[in-house]
Amino acid sequence: MRPKGTTAVGVSFEETHITHFGGMWLIQRFCNRLRLRHLIRRNVRSLPRGSNYQASELILALMFSIIMGLRRINKTEILQYNGAFLEMLGLKKFPDQSTLRRFLKRMPSQAIRELVRLHDSLRAYLYAMPAPRTTLTFDLDSVVIVVYGKAEGARVGYNPKKPGRRSYHPLLCFEAHNQEFWHGSLRKGNAYTSSGAVPFLKACLKKVPGNMARSRIRFRMDSGFYSNKIIRFLEEQGVGFVIVAKEYSNIRARAKGCRFQRLTNGWEVAEFWEKVHHRWGKKHRFIAVRRPIPEDPIEAAQLTLFKDKKYIYHVFVTNLDLDPWRIYLFYNPRAAIEKNIRELLYDYPMGKIPTETWTANVAFFQLLLFAANIVHWFKRLTLPRNYHNATLDTIRTDFIVLPARLVRENNKHVVKLPHDHHYQKEFLAAMDTIGKLNFPEKFRFCK
Repeated sequence: MRPKGTTAVGVSFEETHITHFGGMWLIQRFCNRLRLRHLIRRNVRSLPRGSNYQASELILALMFSIIMGLRRINKTEILQYNGAFLEMLGLKKFPDQSTLRRFLKRMPSQAIRELVRLHDSLRAYLYAMPAPRTTLTFDLDSVVIVVYGKAEGARVGYNPKKPGRRSYHPLLCFEAHNQEFWHGSLRKGNAYTSSGAVPFLKACLKKVPGNMARSRIRFRMDSGFYSNKIIRFLEEQGVGFVIVAKEYSNIRARAKGCRFQRLTNGWEVAEFWEKVHHRWGKKHRFIAVRRPIPEDPIEAAQLTLFKDKKYIYHVFVTNLDLDPWRIYLFYNPRAAIEKNIRELLYDYPMGKIPTETWTANVAFFQLLLFAANIVHWFKRLTLPRNYHNATLDTIRTDFIVLPARLVRENNKHVVKLPHDHHYQKEFLAAMDTIGKLNFPEKFRFCK
């Protein structure tokens, strides 16, 4: 019986303009609309210049590689044979891994600050699109990045889950409404969660537009930021906050001794005034929320707050003038920051520190966060609403990782994509939307 299908197949390695990442033309068009290459070239002036590449070309090559999902710099070698991608970047040859590492290592601190300033300035303009914001809610958290090798600044930290592991311990801040990255700082691994938090908070507030009233700004933090210095600073700035209380004996005793009000859902709420710590200053308002211990042992094991024989307790310190249950409901969505951090670790290569040099790793860290916001702006401004909270993995699967061929027809380049692609309607709509976006020729740069 004759076998079905094609049996005589020849192989040729002659095609020069095919790519596995056909959807990157969307990102490229969006970056062109932002005039990103021009902005980097004009405003990040302290960048080292390579012998064969402009500094702006190397930055875009790194950022595009991050978005495409190449988790390590040495994995970018496959792009040296990707003619369509090289055409996208305007390069004859993709820089090899030694060129990229050397560029990161030669990047001075001044160039990193200029790059962060450009990122901040773009965000200050784009965060209000398509509609101006009237409130801002910030979520803060830290994350442990385990480092293999002898990376400069890597230290054995305080993480009980990974004792004795050398790591970095960056601080991150996201704006809760749009889940947009706001500010980040790479720290040595032995930094405690709240170390440097007050200067970090100052930097977050400095990036807030001047026309935003401080009373319209709120912070949500876990117990790692439960500190008298942090609470005093936030009160002096006139901003709102909800912070999970630590399990100090005085807080625990007061929470368990409250007169609780029972809600229709079976939960109970109460409030009391107490010192943040028995040795620290004035009293603050605390909110206690409790519920019966769940019968499901898996759910009970996931809880990290303290409990007695009957109840599980949630305790917060706050200066917001809301009833206790609304305080709990306001804090609860902060869990989204865990998703954002997991995405940076696993969908982006934040967990893959590329060099042994501290300044180079700081540069890579800031480039990664810049690339993450480019994807965020692309989602929010060009894709349907159901994609606004999608992860990068979803964006890659639906739009970026597409087989494509770049050809020239009628004196113009055409990207040939699969004829039966499931999301071609959304793809074409995004291309059309990008063409209609109106970005300013000039905008105010952050100081």
